[in-house]
Amino acid sequence: MNSLVERSDGIPGCEVSATCNTKINIPNSQIPYDPNNPTAAQKASAARDNCGAINSCSVFNAKEQLVSVTGAHAYQSPATNQLRGPCPGLNAAANHGYLPRSGAPTILQTINGLGAAYGMSLDLAGILAAYAVAIDGDPVTGTWSIGGPQAGLPIIENGQGISWSHNKYEGDTSIGRCDAYINNGDAHSLSTTRYAYAYEVGMADDSYTFDKFAQAFTANTFRSIQQNPYYFAPLFSTTLVAPAAYNFVIAFMSNHTAQQPGGYLNGAIFKEFFAITGDYPNFSWQPGQERIPNNWYRRPSSQQYQAVGGVFGDLIPNFLAYPNSFRFGGNTGKVNTYTGIDLANYTNGVYNADNLFQGNNFACFVYQNIQQGQPDSVNANPLASTVAGIFTPYLNKVFGGITCPQLQSLNDNNLGVYPGHKYSPNPPANAPENC
Repeated sequence: MNSLVERSDGIPGCEVSATCNTKINIPNSQIPYDPNNPTAAQKASAARDNCGAINSCSVFNAKEQLVSVTGAHAYQSPATNQLRGPCPGLNAAANHGYLPRSGAPTILQTINGLGAAYGMSLDLAGILAAYAVAIDGDPVTGTWSIGGPQAGLPIIENGQGISWSHNKYEGDTSIGRCDAYINNGDAHSLSTTRYAYAYEVGMADDSYTFDKFAQAFTANTFRSIQQNPYYFAPLFSTTLVAPAAYNFVIAFMSNHTAQQPGGYLNGAIFKEFFAITGDYPNFSWQPGQERIPNNWYRRPSSQQYQAVGGVFGDLIPNFLAYPNSFRFGGNTGKVNTYTGIDLANYTNGVYNADNLFQGNNFACFVYQNIQQGQPDSVNANPLASTVAGIFTPYLNKVFGGITCPQLQSLNDNNLGVYPGHKYSPNPPANAPENC
């Protein structure tokens, strides 16, 4: 294995380690999944259209849903000082001017831009942007970076951008990026090996779905456990955001037609959004060059993808169909030492493996975990009260309408066995702006 170090000095350019690019085959039996005898939960997972289990799409309006890629929204390759990062959808939106081409949007610009480009709801875009401002952005200007650090943030220690937000926003087990620890701290550079894993699941019929990507995510969790001694799945960045990012590819990158209002995603669209050229398995990644395809129709504005109904509405079917995809815990310093966090102990008896996916319990668990954890991340920022004022209204907008069990406190005394829990690599001085 290559030497594993925090990226204080860094590696040049947008590179991927040999460890990350080492191919590991995960058989269906390990997931487990038998295509000839799927479980009832797997059948339910596969029955979803590409809009989602709850936020499904039943209408199509060509004029309203066609996404412009001309004029003000013509593709422009990013300049060397324009920020790009680990999320292909954000990079493509910036390359087409739906987000500022600088790569540093405000919350309002995020809401408007992602709604126009992808049909993302106000509540979902709002909380994702507000969280990014609070955790890794600039609360003075109210902006956040879709890539690395913004220039000129001398007093704000948190403003590293989502490229360097490991365990806070970005987490292990990405659909295309490496786990940070096995790539010298770099979790924003794409591994064509990891991308190929995802591409493979739709090759038989040139079709990608929530269910196929749920299987791909499950397989990748096993790869992370086998490759990364610092693999760690904290609730927000890896238990929630990592699998949700796979779902976002389906929910936001699928093309929609009158014949298929629920959407479809094929290999050509998948590659264009991810800046991939070449044919399987000989792929090449073009850093920062993600595009929205020509003649591409997003989901309808009347049936946007929402925070609770969309994110949680599609994660729960994934977890029920593929229980090994739910990870809350990590390796304990060596590969293949995954140890889960005991939910009942962690929540002082409020949640457990039997009730977590009943009703709104999973959404409540995430909400309460963020509430409990917010002071640590916010107080680390010298502008703590400003940060809290930015983030809290969006948090309450998403979760304020659900009724939750009382959770007085979280028992996080046992996290010390996970070295990945505190792994937070910093960007080098020469970190590239747009990969």
